[in-house]
Amino acid sequence: MTGVVTSLAALWLVPAGAAPGTADPAASSSTAAQQQVLEWTADDSMTEYASAPATAEAGPATIVFENSQATGNTTGMSHTLTFETGSSEYNSDVDVNLLASPFDANGGRHEIEVNLTPGTYLYLCTIPGHGEMRGELVVTEGGGGDDDTTPPEVTAEVTGDQNEDGSYVGAATVGITATDSGSGIDTVEYNLDSEGYQPYTDPLTVDQPGDHTVEYRATDNAGNTSDAGSTTFTVVEGDPNDTTPPEVTAEVTGDQNEDGDYVASASVEIAATDSGSGIDTVEYNLD
Repeated sequence: MTGVVTSLAALWLVPAGAAPGTADPAASSSTAAQQQVLEWTADDSMTEYASAPATAEAGPATIVFENSQATGNTTGMSHTLTFETGSSEYNSDVDVNLLASPFDANGGRHEIEVNLTPGTYLYLCTIPGHGEMRGELVVTEGGGGDDDTTPPEVTAEVTGDQNEDGSYVGAATVGITATDSGSGIDTVEYNLDSEGYQPYTDPLTVDQPGDHTVEYRATDNAGNTSDAGSTTFTVVEGDPNDTTPPEVTAEVTGDQNEDGDYVASASVEIAATDSGSGIDTVEYNLD
């Protein structure tokens, strides 16, 4: 039986002051000179970064985040530079999570080595109250993606509580994932029951009883559109006489130290199943 899964992103991020990645000492000076350096800076603002790159090329890169007196921080306020990894709209293959303060061990300047792929990355500050500090980094192939003639790959997954016939009880959720190794994903669209294509941003919940078909497609930044895929499923009404509550579990994951404490961040995934009327809501209470 398939359940409803709710994932909570890392709720508080306190990364180490220095990036774990270091340059290969055997690398030639010419290779080091060619590697791009992308720099973000922060100051006293809680609504925007002082400076940030808008574009980059795919491949190795050094990401620099500086939040210091030199960049205009006169209050000692901390900021993070964090790349979103939990959204289907953006690239999620790079783990960047730098916390910087003018008074930290590095004087507010931190670096990390990454390998960027074509597409768009969402970056943001995760400190409460700083949510407006965010932006997008668009990454293209070295030639700008002009030679990309390969369409994206796109798949869909249907989840929810199922009965013995395989029908979804109460509702079904459709998640769509698109990948593109060339110029990167531009748009993802879906078409529910021939009602016309619409932009896909979040998993689609279908709770109307009956048979349903969802078509889906994706277009990359070079204009290549995938063939339409489709998935069919049936939704049935839940049992109105259901008096049995759902079963719910939680799993905590992340890097742990010797004491079992989670280092830097922890992710909490909640799963709920109900074989009667189906899951209506899943909630959590933090601290």
